[in-house]
Amino acid sequence: MHSNYSLFYTFDGDRPARFREARVFGTTVWTASGAAMTWGEETRNDYASEAEAHAVYLAHGRAALADGYALARSTVIDPAVFDFALLQTLVADAARRAVEAARRAHPGQHIDAFALVSDDSAMTIGPMANSREALAASEYGEEMLWNPAEWAFEDGGAYFDSAYRLLLQAHRDLPFDVDFAAFRSGVFDACIAALARLDAEGVFGTGAQRDESVLLFEVSDSEAVESAMARLNPPAVVARFEAWMASWAD
Repeated sequence: MHSNYSLFYTFDGDRPARFREARVFGTTVWTASGAAMTWGEETRNDYASEAEAHAVYLAHGRAALADGYALARSTVIDPAVFDFALLQTLVADAARRAVEAARRAHPGQHIDAFALVSDDSAMTIGPMANSREALAASEYGEEMLWNPAEWAFEDGGAYFDSAYRLLLQAHRDLPFDVDFAAFRSGVFDACIAALARLDAEGVFGTGAQRDESVLLFEVSDSEAVESAMARLNPPAVVARFEAWMASWAD
């Protein structure tokens, strides 16, 4: 059963501050609202006909606009298909903004490490960043470099709210018929591909500067995603990681 979906935001500067969502499927209208990067509060109501439900869905959109929200996304959802291409685009845009936010927020730091971190259920995506100064000051030394959870900065998380909303359709009590294993691996691959796209654009530097920068995708409390390190980093960074790993075997 295909369904119409709309997402609205208010903003703090260019960052999403609050969201409203509306979705209609059959005779059911579902809504959610709250602060960015939160689950929010949900409502679900059934109506006598699909036409009535659709009219209520449209009314939710008009109310959001009247309350000062801006339309961010309006689409038709097929519960049997997940839009990984859209996810990659949303993550790439959010990551670019998060890198810029970290650089603006810490002008005295040389940001030379950036990571996206998800979880084993592929429900969240968040940014982490580190600097050569923070690494030098850490008591953990090189170990800190390869563990984003220990990094100093997490600016720009709100930029990922639109991607988060997309992922939540797999976790809420909504029509969703995509195989979970395929969903999970597809989400992780989209995140890696988004970072690779930014790297190709030179967002993390080029040449010798890029060889000094680390780019990671991590899944908290889970095994590393195979090939992510090599896909995201030049040989010099991969060699540095392999040398650190080898040091633990000695």
